[in-house]
Amino acid sequence: MKAAGQTRVNYSDSKESTELTLFVRTSDEELKAWDKSRIYDALMRETTISEDAAMIVSREVEKMIGELNIEVITAPLIRELTNAKLVEYGLSSVRKQHTRLGVPLYDARQIIMCPNKENANVPHGPEATNLTLAENIKKEFALLEVFTQDLADAHMKGDIHLHDLGMVDRPYCSGQSIEYVKKFGLNLPNALSIAKPAKHPEVLIEQIVKFSAALQGHFSGAIGWDAFNLFLAPYLGDVDDDRMRQLAQILVYEFAQQAVARGGQSIFSDLNLYWEVPDHFVGVPAIGPGGKFTGLNYEDYIEDSQRFVNALFDVYMNGDAMGRPFFFPKPEVHMTEKFFKTDGHEEFLEKISRVASEKGNTYFVFDRGNTAKISECCRLSFKLEQNDLDDAKTPWKMRYSAMQNVTINLPRAAYEANQNDSRLLEILTERLEMVAKAHIQKREFITQLFNMGKNGPLSLLTMNLDGESYYRIHKSSFLVGMVGLNEMVQYHTGEEMHQSKDATMFGLKVIAHMKKEAERIGAEYGLKMPLEQTPAESTAYRFAKLDMKYYPLQSPTVVRGNKSKGEVYYTNSTYMNVGAKISAIDRVKQEGRFHPLIDAGALTHVWLGESKPPAESIASFVVKTFQNTQNAQIAFSPEFTSCLSCGKTVRGLKPSCPACGSPDIEGMTRVTGFFSKTRGWNKGKIGELNDRTRNTIG
Repeated sequence: MKAAGQTRVNYSDSKESTELTLFVRTSDEELKAWDKSRIYDALMRETTISEDAAMIVSREVEKMIGELNIEVITAPLIRELTNAKLVEYGLSSVRKQHTRLGVPLYDARQIIMCPNKENANVPHGPEATNLTLAENIKKEFALLEVFTQDLADAHMKGDIHLHDLGMVDRPYCSGQSIEYVKKFGLNLPNALSIAKPAKHPEVLIEQIVKFSAALQGHFSGAIGWDAFNLFLAPYLGDVDDDRMRQLAQILVYEFAQQAVARGGQSIFSDLNLYWEVPDHFVGVPAIGPGGKFTGLNYEDYIEDSQRFVNALFDVYMNGDAMGRPFFFPKPEVHMTEKFFKTDGHEEFLEKISRVASEKGNTYFVFDRGNTAKISECCRLSFKLEQNDLDDAKTPWKMRYSAMQNVTINLPRAAYEANQNDSRLLEILTERLEMVAKAHIQKREFITQLFNMGKNGPLSLLTMNLDGESYYRIHKSSFLVGMVGLNEMVQYHTGEEMHQSKDATMFGLKVIAHMKKEAERIGAEYGLKMPLEQTPAESTAYRFAKLDMKYYPLQSPTVVRGNKSKGEVYYTNSTYMNVGAKISAIDRVKQEGRFHPLIDAGALTHVWLGESKPPAESIASFVVKTFQNTQNAQIAFSPEFTSCLSCGKTVRGLKPSCPACGSPDIEGMTRVTGFFSKTRGWNKGKIGELNDRTRNTIG
């Protein structure tokens, strides 16, 4: 560091530098004559190097350049030569500050030419390649600047996974109410126009979709809307059935077709839906057209709320123009004890069960007892505490977020523990300390961005229309994910969790320990650190690949998938082996035993494949799950093949179109918590797909 009061040397006055008649291709896309002060100035501007050291390094690099005997040199080459000299002098920390972020030419060519299968929701195209290139730079920035070296190394080695490094300048997911849009209209920072609160339902829906698109650009995960049909209901009093269906179509198609989100994706969106009026919204004054209170409460609008949700599931039942299921927005139907006491619930349950059987869209979310939550993303949910329920009286203030997710590689912990119970738990505690440290560093970075206010990159999240910032950082959760519990248990005990009660009990012991320690460590650092079932679309694959490299003797005994094809993976989070030959109800019961320990969201998949159970069978299955298990959420996942030649969509994953024989087809099913086209899946997810046991219901 420069000493206080030290005078800066004018490098250009030095008589010892060699005059070079060459040009530089600069990073700002200009061809400039050589300026012998540029190296020195860059070092002084970008690093904490001393002036004397900067002078020495600059002179030696200039000498090296002079010996190249070329007429044009690039700025990246100058930087590379400078960095090499810094390393030579033992100035590694300065080299880190001076490093250039980017990708090699070969990598850039691959990114532009070939699809990126890290996220199955991203189509291959110019916007997708822009996203991937930008994410690569931001990943480097995050690992060099946001997180300390030990955490960066832990991520690179695969001890933990720091999710969404390519979007390090954003929080993770967002859950909120449409009441904010109803009350304030669209008044977004940097917008070219401002819209007043909507007076008509069509306008309100368009405003919600546009606001969702704006939010998607500021979060790395999903955008969830709470009690959507209930809050929309005050706009629907004079809407007949035909127009109601039209409104539902507008909502679904606008969300599904807008390729406006990250890399040309559809908006990753969730609609939380209710048949009943949950207790925390009883007695809440309703906001209607123009952002005005109607003088009634939301329970007074239950009939219109139910009419809309019925129309919405009619749209899901029909699918798109080719009969394919809609991928987004995801409908999350919440069920409380009150659901089963509300008139018409039998018919509604049969309808959403038929949609689950035919299209797979329905997510059944179980809010037993006094539990209240907002669900979003693949399974993430925000469990509402008492102060959150107080916010429900002014529902435009109900805004919750997960700042970040960090996932622990559980099988690796088992390899390192070598069948020692106490050592295994110690390692997990060490990993949780790592997770907390990562969360603190991410929070510090995001707080810096927030503190820039309306002039910063997160100005939308700092807008203040109701007395506080839209993003309420004190309401943030900091998620702890896990991958490979089944393989951890298998390596540690010799049995998979579905194979014995002892194995399952050991798995429960591990997760209970993680929950207890996460709460203890979180309290110590002022973090709300709930466990979450990580979606792990790419993480389960990445961990398995890394462990096959670093633990070649241990990992092959438990890693799943086709090793010869590289289609390797770990079982996600707390799931049983996807290939286990167990019934759907046994899977739901056994996996559900873990769900009370996972406060930030858990889900069980029932893989249907080609089978199409009767609606009444699924409805009965849902009721039994609610009444007789601890399972927090279930989804039924059929498989489809869509022909791009003849336009027919059939059940099951086929090698070619059964109708016309064309090989030009798309396979579709649920990749994690959302539907996607199988051609966009990574090798690990393909391996899992091949292993899945399909169940029949009824």
